[in-house]
Amino acid sequence: MEKGEQELWKEGRKYIVRRLSTPRGQLTELSVIDPTYGSRWIKEFFVKEPRDYEVLMYVLENTFFYPVFDPLRISEENLGEDGLVFAHVERSPFQRLLLDLAGPERLFTDLVERPELVEEVLTLLGRKSEEEYAIAASSPIKVVHVWDNITEDMTTPRFFERYCLPFYHRVSEILHQKGKLFAVHMDGKLKHLQELISEAPIDVIESFTLPGAGGNLEVKEAQRKWPGKSIIANIPAYWCFQEREAVREHLFSVLQGVDRSRFMFCVSEDLPPLRMWSALTTITDILESWEREG
Repeated sequence: MEKGEQELWKEGRKYIVRRLSTPRGQLTELSVIDPTYGSRWIKEFFVKEPRDYEVLMYVLENTFFYPVFDPLRISEENLGEDGLVFAHVERSPFQRLLLDLAGPERLFTDLVERPELVEEVLTLLGRKSEEEYAIAASSPIKVVHVWDNITEDMTTPRFFERYCLPFYHRVSEILHQKGKLFAVHMDGKLKHLQELISEAPIDVIESFTLPGAGGNLEVKEAQRKWPGKSIIANIPAYWCFQEREAVREHLFSVLQGVDRSRFMFCVSEDLPPLRMWSALTTITDILESWEREG
């Protein structure tokens, strides 16, 4: 198997073409790079037609994982007592097909027309993922994090229950046996998934989306449903364009009645660069005043 990558520039934008060449055929992916933050957005997925799944399975079968822990140790030493280093792993199998490898149109079509083929790919992805999680569990890092980008718009309760929940149970057992915390990036609508999420042995829901920013579940309600889980809510980009008093009202509204021991804020989306630092300073000041008043 051979891997290749090529940079292209079109109308001032940077594109990346990735190729995977195998005895069973070739897969190509086209992505565009955000000019400000370097974020990568897939425009054409590796799996473009059903026969590409066979090539993908060859790639997966010939993918192997090896522990490389020194960069993690160095990051922990550099960060010291100022925070936690997360060990990031690949998305869960369903989310990986949905967001990284096939895309929603291809995946949802094939789940109807070729369910056996998709199930075969998902099973193989699951097996390889468990190998990866076993290595992450043996790492020196306390928190293992997966960018699953769960939202009920795409990962419906039926899909979540069938594909995500069993996977979370399997890998959580691997992680918890080694004393690790499992954090999952769920950054969309979760109201109709809340009962299922409560069943998942996840320790942290990361990047929780607030109502008003695209979410449909209040933090207080989520905490009631998930008593053993911590919630990390994302600071939405639009707050950067609002006056201090409006931001203060947003923050205090979110924090009213919240269990502080299981809640924090994070920044996990691209904030407008010209307003980012002033907005974060304002938010930090407001949170400090809330802490004093609380």
